[in-house]
Parts: sequence; structure tokens; C-alpha cells
Amino acid sequence: MRHGRPLVTREPQTVLIADDSVTNLHVLNNILRRHYRVRATRSGERAVEIATRDHPQAVLLDIMMPDLDGPDVCRRIKAQPELAQVPVIFITGREDDAARDLCAAAGGADVLIKPVNPQTLLEMLAAHIRAAGQAG
Repeated sequence: MRHGRPLVTREPQTVLIADDSVTNLHVLNNILRRHYRVRATRSGERAVEIATRDHPQAVLLDIMMPDLDGPDVCRRIKAQPELAQVPVIFITGREDDAARDLCAAAGGADVLIKPVNPQTLLEMLAAHIRAAGQAG
């Protein structure tokens, strides 16, 4: 205690990862777990449920998933007023304008190309979370 006030410890921010590849989930979790509380799923439907329940500060989405693809997940998350400001970053192996346009049209904040550079991912996440915090 200092000057009669308790020290405030900040809860770690939550990042939700949705990718149907277990390998990709492990790689992303290993990059993020020292900096964020990570929630992960291989299902687009489950990603929407987790986002609704946990209100993450950011979402990382694979574009192609078997049950509900990334752009659909993004639209469902963004349709919820309490999640509308949450940045959604798409992670894809496709490095083309069509993929970027698809993600932007769904409400995505950014696109990161696989294989993911850990430093780029951490910097991108921090910047988008900071910007969303200032907007919200």
C-alpha cells in the first residue's frame, strides 16, 4: 500500500484464437501466452460463443474453417454491440487483395500472413487493442 491506496494489479487482456489447425493454435498460443490470457478453439461457432461470454480484447481468426468461416465469425461478433469495437485480425496463408478485401468487408481490423512473425503479431495486437481502447 502506498499513501493508503491499494496497488492495482491489472488483469491480463484476453485474446481469442479460432483456427481449425491444432498446429496453428499451438504456435499462436506459444507466442501469446506470456502476454495475454488466451482462449482458443478450432470451431467458428464456438468462437462466437466464447467471444460473447468472455469479451476478449482481440480476436485472431483463420479465414477458412469447416463449420463457420472467419468472415462469418467476424460479422457475428461485430453484430453484438458490446463486441463491435473488438479488433479482429485475420490470419491467412493467402497473400492477395481478394483475401484482404474479404476480411475488410467482414469488419476485420487487419490481416496477418502465415507463417506468422511473432514480433509482428505482438506489435499488431498491441496497437489494435490500444486503438480499440481509445475508441471505446
